[in-house]
Amino acid sequence: MNINIGSKNSRRNGGDHSLAPNDSNAIILDDETQRLVNATSSSNRNHEVIEEILELVEKKAPKLLDGLATDNKIHIARFCQVKLYANDNLVFHQGDEPDAYYTVIRGAVSIYARHSSPTQSKATPDEGSRTKFGVFITQIPPGESFGELSFNENGNHSRRNASVISDGSHGQARIRMKSESHHSHSTRTPHQCELEASNVCVLLLVPEKVYMSEMFARHSEKHHTKEKMDSLRKSVLFKHWPIDQIVKVAYAMKKKQFDKGSTIIQQGDRLEYLWIIREGAVRVSHRVPPPNDFRGRDVLFSSSGKFNLGKEQQGISVEIANLGTNDVIGLIESLEPAARKSTREVVASCNTEMFFLPLSFFKRFLAKDSKT
Repeated sequence: MNINIGSKNSRRNGGDHSLAPNDSNAIILDDETQRLVNATSSSNRNHEVIEEILELVEKKAPKLLDGLATDNKIHIARFCQVKLYANDNLVFHQGDEPDAYYTVIRGAVSIYARHSSPTQSKATPDEGSRTKFGVFITQIPPGESFGELSFNENGNHSRRNASVISDGSHGQARIRMKSESHHSHSTRTPHQCELEASNVCVLLLVPEKVYMSEMFARHSEKHHTKEKMDSLRKSVLFKHWPIDQIVKVAYAMKKKQFDKGSTIIQQGDRLEYLWIIREGAVRVSHRVPPPNDFRGRDVLFSSSGKFNLGKEQQGISVEIANLGTNDVIGLIESLEPAARKSTREVVASCNTEMFFLPLSFFKRFLAKDSKT
Protein backbone atom coordinates (compact mmCIF):
# COMPACT_ATOMS: atom_id res chain seq x y z
CA MET A 1 0.00 0.00 0.00
CA ASN A 2 1.14 3.55 -0.69
CA ILE A 3 0.30 6.66 1.20
CA ASN A 4 1.26 10.15 0.12
CA ILE A 5 2.88 11.92 3.04
CA GLY A 6 5.71 14.31 3.64
CA SER A 7 9.43 13.85 3.29
CA LYS A 8 11.94 13.50 6.12
CA ASN A 9 12.41 17.25 6.42
CA SER A 10 8.71 18.09 6.56
CA ARG A 11 7.60 19.99 9.65
CA ARG A 12 4.13 20.75 10.99
CA ASN A 13 2.87 22.92 13.82
CA GLY A 14 6.32 24.18 14.73
CA GLY A 15 7.56 21.43 17.06
CA ASP A 16 5.88 18.51 15.27
CA HIS A 17 8.50 16.51 13.37
CA SER A 18 6.14 13.86 11.99
CA LEU A 19 5.56 13.55 8.27
CA ALA A 20 2.93 15.81 6.70
CA PRO A 21 0.00 14.47 4.62
CA ASN A 22 0.44 16.82 1.68
CA ASP A 23 3.56 15.65 -0.14
CA SER A 24 3.77 13.60 -3.33
CA ASN A 25 6.32 11.11 -1.97
CA ALA A 26 4.83 7.62 -1.82
CA ILE A 27 5.24 5.72 1.45
CA ILE A 28 4.97 1.94 1.33
CA LEU A 29 3.49 0.26 4.41
CA ASP A 30 2.13 -3.19 5.17
CA ASP A 31 -1.63 -3.59 4.67
CA GLU A 32 -2.66 -3.56 8.36
CA THR A 33 -0.59 -0.49 9.19
CA GLN A 34 -1.98 1.27 6.12
CA ARG A 35 -5.52 0.47 7.18
CA LEU A 36 -4.84 1.87 10.65
CA VAL A 37 -3.42 5.07 9.13
CA ASN A 38 -6.52 5.43 6.95
CA ALA A 39 -8.96 4.69 9.77
CA THR A 40 -7.41 7.18 12.21
CA SER A 41 -7.33 9.81 9.46
CA SER A 42 -11.09 9.68 9.20
CA SER A 43 -12.88 12.79 10.47
CA ASN A 44 -16.06 10.77 11.03
CA ARG A 45 -15.25 7.79 13.24
CA ASN A 46 -18.51 5.90 13.26
CA HIS A 47 -19.04 2.52 14.89
CA GLU A 48 -17.53 0.59 11.96
CA VAL A 49 -14.38 2.74 11.89
CA ILE A 50 -13.91 2.42 15.66
CA GLU A 51 -14.31 -1.36 15.44
CA GLU A 52 -11.67 -1.48 12.70
CA ILE A 53 -9.26 0.64 14.75
CA LEU A 54 -9.68 -1.61 17.78
CA GLU A 55 -9.21 -4.75 15.70
CA LEU A 56 -5.99 -3.43 14.15
CA VAL A 57 -4.58 -2.14 17.44
CA GLU A 58 -5.22 -5.55 19.04
CA LYS A 59 -3.13 -7.13 16.27
CA LYS A 60 -0.31 -4.58 16.12
CA ALA A 61 -0.03 -3.71 19.84
CA PRO A 62 -2.04 -6.20 21.94
CA LYS A 63 -0.66 -4.97 25.27
CA LEU A 64 -1.87 -1.39 24.75
CA LEU A 65 -5.54 -2.08 25.53
CA ASP A 66 -5.01 -5.08 27.80
CA GLY A 67 -7.24 -5.00 30.88
CA LEU A 68 -9.30 -2.00 29.78
CA ALA A 69 -13.10 -1.97 29.78
CA THR A 70 -14.94 -1.78 26.46
CA ASP A 71 -16.01 1.83 27.05
CA ASN A 72 -12.40 2.82 27.70
CA LYS A 73 -11.26 1.14 24.49
CA ILE A 74 -13.95 2.85 22.42
CA HIS A 75 -13.01 6.27 23.80
CA ILE A 76 -9.35 5.65 22.98
CA ALA A 77 -10.21 4.50 19.46
CA ARG A 78 -12.33 7.59 18.91
CA PHE A 79 -9.52 10.04 19.69
CA CYS A 80 -6.20 8.27 19.05
CA GLN A 81 -3.90 9.48 16.27
CA VAL A 82 -1.27 7.84 14.08
CA LYS A 83 1.90 9.66 13.08
CA LEU A 84 4.80 8.63 10.86
CA TYR A 85 8.40 9.58 11.48
CA ALA A 86 11.26 9.16 9.02
CA ASN A 87 14.48 7.59 10.25
CA ASP A 88 16.38 9.99 12.57
CA ASN A 89 13.40 12.32 12.96
CA LEU A 90 12.71 13.66 16.44
CA VAL A 91 9.53 12.41 18.14
CA PHE A 92 9.90 14.66 21.17
CA HIS A 93 12.73 16.43 22.93
CA GLN A 94 13.92 16.22 26.53
CA GLY A 95 12.27 19.12 28.32
CA ASP A 96 9.13 19.19 26.13
CA GLU A 97 5.68 19.33 27.71
CA PRO A 98 3.97 15.91 27.45
CA ASP A 99 1.26 15.70 24.81
CA ALA A 100 0.43 12.01 24.48
CA TYR A 101 1.14 8.38 25.35
CA TYR A 102 2.98 6.68 22.45
CA THR A 103 2.93 3.12 21.12
CA VAL A 104 5.17 1.76 18.36
CA ILE A 105 3.03 0.21 15.60
CA ARG A 106 5.82 -0.36 13.08
CA GLY A 107 9.59 0.19 13.19
CA ALA A 108 11.28 1.36 16.39
CA VAL A 109 12.40 4.41 18.35
CA SER A 110 15.44 5.03 20.55
CA ILE A 111 15.54 6.94 23.83
CA TYR A 112 18.40 9.29 24.72
CA ALA A 113 18.93 11.43 27.82
CA ARG A 114 21.40 14.02 28.96
CA HIS A 115 22.05 15.71 32.28
CA SER A 116 20.83 19.18 31.40
CA SER A 117 18.10 21.67 32.15
CA PRO A 118 15.05 22.08 29.87
CA THR A 119 16.09 25.67 29.13
CA GLN A 120 19.17 24.62 27.15
CA SER A 121 18.98 24.96 23.37
CA LYS A 122 17.25 22.06 21.64
CA ALA A 123 19.08 19.91 19.13
CA THR A 124 17.59 18.08 16.18
CA PRO A 125 18.99 15.00 14.44
CA ASP A 126 19.43 17.09 11.26
CA GLU A 127 22.06 19.18 13.07
CA GLY A 128 24.45 16.30 13.63
CA SER A 129 24.83 12.96 15.34
CA ARG A 130 22.55 11.60 18.03
CA THR A 131 25.18 12.28 20.69
CA LYS A 132 23.65 15.75 20.92
CA PHE A 133 20.76 14.11 22.74
CA GLY A 134 22.93 12.51 25.40
CA VAL A 135 23.45 8.86 26.24
CA PHE A 136 21.52 6.03 24.59
CA ILE A 137 19.19 4.39 27.12
CA THR A 138 17.11 1.83 25.25
CA GLN A 139 15.26 1.02 22.03
CA ILE A 140 11.46 0.56 21.95
CA PRO A 141 10.31 -2.19 19.53
CA PRO A 142 6.90 -2.69 17.87
CA GLY A 143 4.01 -3.24 20.27
CA GLU A 144 5.70 -1.45 23.18
CA SER A 145 4.72 1.95 24.61
CA PHE A 146 6.50 4.94 26.12
CA GLY A 147 5.87 8.45 27.45
CA GLU A 148 3.89 7.66 30.61
CA LEU A 149 6.56 8.84 33.07
CA SER A 150 5.72 12.52 32.51
CA PHE A 151 2.10 12.19 33.61
CA ASN A 152 1.02 12.85 37.19
CA GLU A 153 -2.31 12.02 38.82
CA ASN A 154 -2.96 15.64 39.88
CA GLY A 155 -2.59 16.90 36.30
CA ASN A 156 0.59 18.84 37.13
CA HIS A 157 2.67 16.93 34.59
CA SER A 158 6.46 16.81 34.40
CA ARG A 159 8.48 17.75 31.34
CA ARG A 160 9.90 14.97 29.22
CA ASN A 161 13.02 13.55 30.90
CA ALA A 162 14.48 12.12 27.69
CA SER A 163 14.49 12.59 23.92
CA VAL A 164 12.97 10.04 21.54
CA ILE A 165 14.24 9.59 17.97
CA SER A 166 12.77 7.50 15.17
CA ASP A 167 14.76 4.47 14.03
CA GLY A 168 12.61 4.21 10.90
CA SER A 169 11.37 0.78 9.82
CA HIS A 170 14.09 -0.90 11.87
CA GLY A 171 13.98 -4.65 11.19
CA GLN A 172 10.84 -4.41 9.03
CA ALA A 173 12.32 -3.44 5.70
CA ARG A 174 10.44 -5.97 3.53
CA ILE A 175 6.69 -6.47 3.24
CA ARG A 176 4.57 -9.00 1.34
CA MET A 177 1.76 -7.71 -0.85
CA LYS A 178 -0.75 -9.28 -3.19
CA SER A 179 -0.54 -8.53 -6.90
CA GLU A 180 -1.94 -10.08 -10.08
CA SER A 181 -0.11 -12.02 -12.79
CA HIS A 182 -1.41 -11.98 -16.38
CA HIS A 183 -1.19 -15.47 -17.89
CA SER A 184 -3.49 -14.61 -20.77
CA HIS A 185 -5.70 -11.80 -21.96
CA SER A 186 -8.56 -13.13 -19.88
CA THR A 187 -6.85 -14.69 -16.82
CA ARG A 188 -5.41 -12.94 -13.78
CA THR A 189 -3.81 -14.94 -10.97
CA PRO A 190 -3.11 -13.33 -7.56
CA HIS A 191 0.31 -14.00 -6.05
CA GLN A 192 2.57 -12.65 -3.31
CA CYS A 193 5.37 -10.21 -4.04
CA GLU A 194 7.91 -8.54 -1.79
CA LEU A 195 8.45 -4.80 -1.70
CA GLU A 196 10.91 -2.56 0.08
CA ALA A 197 8.99 -0.80 2.84
CA SER A 198 9.52 2.90 3.43
CA ASN A 199 12.04 3.70 6.14
CA VAL A 200 9.52 5.23 8.55
CA CYS A 201 8.41 4.51 12.09
CA VAL A 202 4.66 4.46 12.72
CA LEU A 203 3.43 5.56 16.16
CA LEU A 204 -0.04 5.55 17.68
CA LEU A 205 -0.70 8.46 20.04
CA VAL A 206 -3.26 8.54 22.84
CA PRO A 207 -3.75 12.25 23.66
CA GLU A 208 -2.94 13.37 27.22
CA LYS A 209 -6.54 13.97 28.34
CA VAL A 210 -7.69 10.62 26.95
CA TYR A 211 -4.75 8.80 28.53
CA MET A 212 -5.44 10.35 31.93
CA SER A 213 -9.15 9.52 31.87
CA GLU A 214 -9.00 6.06 30.30
CA MET A 215 -5.57 4.52 31.01
CA PHE A 216 -3.67 6.21 33.84
CA ALA A 217 -5.27 4.18 36.64
CA ARG A 218 -4.40 0.91 34.89
CA HIS A 219 -0.73 1.90 34.62
CA SER A 220 0.02 2.24 38.33
CA GLU A 221 2.94 -0.20 38.08
CA LYS A 222 4.50 1.81 35.26
CA HIS A 223 4.23 4.98 37.28
CA HIS A 224 6.23 3.33 40.05
CA THR A 225 9.26 3.93 37.80
CA LYS A 226 8.66 7.67 38.01
CA GLU A 227 8.20 7.34 41.77
CA LYS A 228 11.53 5.52 42.02
CA MET A 229 13.27 8.15 39.90
CA ASP A 230 11.93 10.92 42.13
CA SER A 231 13.19 9.08 45.21
CA LEU A 232 16.65 8.57 43.67
CA ARG A 233 16.91 12.26 42.79
CA LYS A 234 16.25 13.17 46.44
CA SER A 235 18.84 10.74 47.79
CA VAL A 236 22.27 12.12 48.69
CA LEU A 237 23.89 9.19 46.90
CA PHE A 238 22.08 9.58 43.57
CA LYS A 239 20.93 13.20 43.31
CA HIS A 240 23.90 14.30 41.17
CA TRP A 241 23.78 11.31 38.81
CA PRO A 242 22.89 11.94 35.13
CA ILE A 243 19.31 11.18 34.12
CA ASP A 244 20.27 8.20 31.93
CA GLN A 245 21.88 6.48 34.93
CA ILE A 246 18.93 7.34 37.17
CA VAL A 247 16.56 5.67 34.69
CA LYS A 248 18.62 2.48 34.50
CA VAL A 249 18.83 2.19 38.29
CA ALA A 250 15.10 2.92 38.68
CA TYR A 251 14.16 0.08 36.33
CA ALA A 252 16.23 -2.35 38.41
CA MET A 253 14.70 -1.32 41.76
CA LYS A 254 11.73 -2.93 43.51
CA LYS A 255 9.57 -1.87 46.45
CA LYS A 256 8.72 -3.61 49.72
CA GLN A 257 6.61 -2.72 52.77
CA PHE A 258 7.68 -3.37 56.38
CA ASP A 259 5.46 -3.15 59.47
CA LYS A 260 6.67 -1.42 62.62
CA GLY A 261 9.15 -3.65 64.44
CA SER A 262 9.94 -5.79 61.39
CA THR A 263 13.58 -6.73 60.86
CA ILE A 264 14.83 -5.52 57.48
CA ILE A 265 18.46 -6.63 57.85
CA GLN A 266 19.56 -9.19 60.45
CA GLN A 267 23.09 -8.86 61.84
CA GLY A 268 25.18 -11.74 60.53
CA ASP A 269 23.08 -12.27 57.39
CA ARG A 270 24.67 -11.94 53.98
CA LEU A 271 23.89 -8.54 52.45
CA GLU A 272 22.36 -8.80 48.99
CA TYR A 273 20.64 -5.43 48.48
CA LEU A 274 21.15 -1.69 48.61
CA TRP A 275 18.15 -0.19 50.42
CA ILE A 276 16.60 3.27 50.05
CA ILE A 277 13.92 4.45 52.46
CA ARG A 278 10.93 5.59 50.41
CA GLU A 279 8.86 6.58 53.41
CA GLY A 280 9.13 5.91 57.12
CA ALA A 281 12.08 5.39 59.47
CA VAL A 282 14.45 2.64 60.65
CA ARG A 283 16.67 2.00 63.64
CA VAL A 284 20.22 0.78 62.97
CA SER A 285 21.98 -1.08 65.78
CA HIS A 286 24.96 -3.33 66.45
CA ARG A 287 24.93 -6.24 68.84
CA VAL A 288 28.12 -6.33 70.92
CA PRO A 289 29.33 -9.84 71.96
CA PRO A 290 29.21 -10.54 75.70
CA PRO A 291 32.44 -10.21 77.72
CA ASN A 292 34.41 -13.43 78.36
CA ASP A 293 33.36 -13.36 82.00
CA PHE A 294 29.76 -13.93 80.91
CA ARG A 295 30.32 -16.64 78.33
CA GLY A 296 28.73 -19.89 79.37
CA ARG A 297 26.63 -18.26 82.09
CA ASP A 298 22.95 -17.54 82.36
CA VAL A 299 21.81 -20.60 80.40
CA LEU A 300 18.06 -21.13 80.74
CA PHE A 301 16.70 -24.66 80.26
CA SER A 302 13.25 -25.18 78.83
CA SER A 303 10.80 -27.93 79.73
CA SER A 304 11.78 -29.79 76.57
CA GLY A 305 15.37 -30.09 77.74
CA LYS A 306 16.66 -27.57 75.23
CA PHE A 307 18.36 -24.42 76.42
CA ASN A 308 18.03 -20.74 75.50
CA LEU A 309 20.64 -18.04 75.82
CA GLY A 310 20.11 -15.41 78.49
CA LYS A 311 20.46 -11.68 77.90
CA GLU A 312 24.15 -11.53 78.83
CA GLN A 313 24.95 -14.49 76.57
CA GLN A 314 23.31 -12.79 73.56
CA GLY A 315 25.25 -9.58 74.00
CA ILE A 316 24.11 -5.97 74.14
CA SER A 317 22.40 -4.07 71.29
CA VAL A 318 23.94 -0.64 70.74
CA GLU A 319 21.99 1.92 68.70
CA ILE A 320 24.05 3.40 65.87
CA ALA A 321 21.64 5.62 63.97
CA ASN A 322 18.05 6.47 63.15
CA LEU A 323 17.47 6.89 59.44
CA GLY A 324 14.55 8.36 57.52
CA THR A 325 13.12 9.10 54.08
CA ASN A 326 15.66 8.98 51.18
CA ASP A 327 18.49 7.60 53.36
CA VAL A 328 20.55 4.73 51.92
CA ILE A 329 21.52 1.47 53.66
CA GLY A 330 24.21 -0.89 52.40
CA LEU A 331 26.50 1.55 50.59
CA ILE A 332 29.62 0.48 52.51
CA GLU A 333 28.97 -3.16 51.68
CA SER A 334 28.49 -2.30 47.99
CA LEU A 335 32.10 -1.06 47.87
CA GLU A 336 33.49 -4.35 49.19
CA PRO A 337 35.10 -6.58 46.53
CA ALA A 338 33.17 -9.62 47.74
CA ALA A 339 29.87 -10.23 49.49
CA ARG A 340 30.03 -9.85 53.25
CA LYS A 341 27.83 -10.40 56.26
CA SER A 342 26.05 -7.48 57.82
CA THR A 343 27.57 -6.08 60.98
CA ARG A 344 24.35 -4.19 61.74
CA GLU A 345 20.71 -4.88 62.41
CA VAL A 346 18.07 -2.67 60.76
CA VAL A 347 14.54 -2.60 62.17
CA ALA A 348 11.53 -0.55 61.03
CA SER A 349 10.71 2.13 63.63
CA CYS A 350 7.26 2.56 62.08
CA ASN A 351 5.41 1.27 59.03
CA THR A 352 8.08 1.78 56.38
CA GLU A 353 8.28 1.52 52.60
CA MET A 354 11.66 0.66 51.07
CA PHE A 355 13.15 0.46 47.60
CA PHE A 356 15.81 -2.20 47.14
CA LEU A 357 18.44 -2.73 44.45
CA PRO A 358 20.54 -5.92 44.07
CA LEU A 359 24.11 -5.21 45.17
CA SER A 360 25.34 -7.38 42.29
CA PHE A 361 23.63 -5.02 39.81
CA PHE A 362 24.89 -1.92 41.61
CA LYS A 363 28.50 -3.18 41.62
CA ARG A 364 28.37 -4.06 37.91
CA PHE A 365 26.86 -0.66 37.20
CA LEU A 366 29.65 1.16 39.08
CA ALA A 367 32.34 -0.93 37.38
CA LYS A 368 30.86 -0.31 33.93
CA ASP A 369 30.40 3.44 34.26
CA SER A 370 33.29 5.15 36.03
CA LYS A 371 31.51 8.54 35.84
CA THR A 372 29.33 7.52 38.79
